[in-house]
Amino acid sequence: MSAYVYRRGSIFWALTLITVGILFLYQNFNPAIHPWEILAKFWPVVIIFWGLSKLIDHLQARAHPESTPPPLFSASEVILLILVLITGTVVSKIVLHQWSWIESGINSDNDDWDGLFSNSYTYTGSVSAAAGEPQPHVVLVDHHGDVEVRSSSQPTLQASIKETIHANSDQEAKKLSDQLKFEFAHQGGQYTLQSNIDSLPDAGRNVRLDVVLSVPSGATTDLTVEHGDLTASGLKGGQTFTVDHGDAHISQVEGLVKLQKSGGSTQVSNVKGSVELQGRGDDVQISDVTGTATVNGEFGGDVEFSNVTQTVHYLSQRTDLTTQELAGRLTMDSGSLEANGVRGPFEITTKAKDITLDGFAHSVKITNTDGDIQLRAAGVPTHSIDVQSGKGEIQLNIPPKSAFQIDAESKHGEVDSEFTGPDLKINNNGDQPSITGSYGKGGPVIHLSTAYGTIHLGQGEASMPPTPPEPPAAPTPSSRT
Repeated sequence: MSAYVYRRGSIFWALTLITVGILFLYQNFNPAIHPWEILAKFWPVVIIFWGLSKLIDHLQARAHPESTPPPLFSASEVILLILVLITGTVVSKIVLHQWSWIESGINSDNDDWDGLFSNSYTYTGSVSAAAGEPQPHVVLVDHHGDVEVRSSSQPTLQASIKETIHANSDQEAKKLSDQLKFEFAHQGGQYTLQSNIDSLPDAGRNVRLDVVLSVPSGATTDLTVEHGDLTASGLKGGQTFTVDHGDAHISQVEGLVKLQKSGGSTQVSNVKGSVELQGRGDDVQISDVTGTATVNGEFGGDVEFSNVTQTVHYLSQRTDLTTQELAGRLTMDSGSLEANGVRGPFEITTKAKDITLDGFAHSVKITNTDGDIQLRAAGVPTHSIDVQSGKGEIQLNIPPKSAFQIDAESKHGEVDSEFTGPDLKINNNGDQPSITGSYGKGGPVIHLSTAYGTIHLGQGEASMPPTPPEPPAAPTPSSRT
C-alpha cells in the first residue's frame, strides 16, 4: 500500500497564474479595469491564500497519519515568500503612488537620507538690489528648497535665504556657509538671483536653500523649483513657474500664470487673467479665474475647477473636456465627473467615467465609453443635447414645459419617458428600444445613445445655477521685505 502524498502548492500557484491571466485578459474587453492597480492593492491576498493552503495541507496530513507530514515551509519557500513581499511592496509603491515616492522621496529631498549619516545646521542670509524698472523680470533656479515670492510696494528686490547644510560638524558646515555667495545679476530688465552653490563640494548636494523673494508688485517672474514647494501671491504681469517635485500654491495674480509641473499638487486661485498648467502631478485646484483655465497633462489626483469666467479646457490621454462660463464647480477623478452651474457649452470625450451635470444652460455633447450619465437642465433647453455612451444608464431631466425633438436609443437596454404626446413614440420592443419624435413646438435636438442601460427622460424642475461670487479683489501690495 502506497503512502499518501498530498501536494497543494502546485495547484495553488497554477490558480494564481490563471487568476492574473484572466484579470489582464478582461482589461482587453473593459478598459476601465486597471490590473496593475488591482494587483498593487490586493497582492497580500496571495499570501493569505498561500497560508490557507498550508493550513489545509497540515489538516490533510493529520487525517493520514501513515504519511510523512510535509514541512511547514521549505527553504525555497521561505526565499519565495521574501521575494513576494519585496515585489508586492515595490509594485504598490510604484503603481499607487505613481512613481512619486521615487522622484520626490529619494531623488528630490535627501534631507532624511543625509540625516542618517550627518547633522544639519541652519544659517540665514540675504541679498538685495534696486529695481531700475517699474516692471522688472526676475529669474531664479533653486535646485533644492522651497521658494516663496511676495509682492512689495518698494522698488527693490530682496531675497531672504535659509541655508540648511548637512555636515559632520559645525565647523565644516560654517565653512560651507561662508563659501556660499548670492547676488542679483542685472542684464537689461532681467534680474537673476545667482549663487555659487555648484562650486561647493559634491556640487552642493548637501545644501538646501529656502528662498523668500520680495519683488515690486508689477514684476514678472520666471521661477524654477526643482525639489521643493512654490508659493506666489500678489503679483501683476505674466508669471512663469516650473515645479519639478513639489507643491505649487499661487494666488492673487493679475496676468497670465503659466505653470509646468512634474509632480505634487497644484492650487491656483484669484487670478485676474488666464491659467495654463502643463505636465503631470497629483491634485489640481483652480478657482476664481477671470480668463481661461487650461490643464494639459496627466494628473492622477482630484481635479477641481470653480468660478472660471471664460473657458475651461482639460486634456489628458483619457479625457478631452471643454466648457465655458463655469459659475459653479467641476470636480473630476479617474472614475467620475461632477459639475454644476455650467452656463456655456459643455463638451467632453472620455473613457469609463460616471458623469453628473447639474444646472447646465447651454449645449451638451458627451462621448463616453461606459459609465452612468445624469443630466439636469437649469431651465427649458434651447441648445442641442448629444450624449453617446458605449455602456451605461443615461438620465436626462428637463422642465415639463420644454419643447424638443428627440432620437434616443438603448441597444439591449430599456427606455423610459415621463413625456408623452401624439408625436412622441416610445418603443420598448426588440433589442433596440427607442424614443423618437417631437414634443411641443420646435425646440432643440436631443440625441441619446447607449447600450446595456436604461435611458430615462424625466420631467424635473429647473435647477438654478449658483450665483457667481464677486470677482477677485485686486492684490494688496505687501510692505514686508
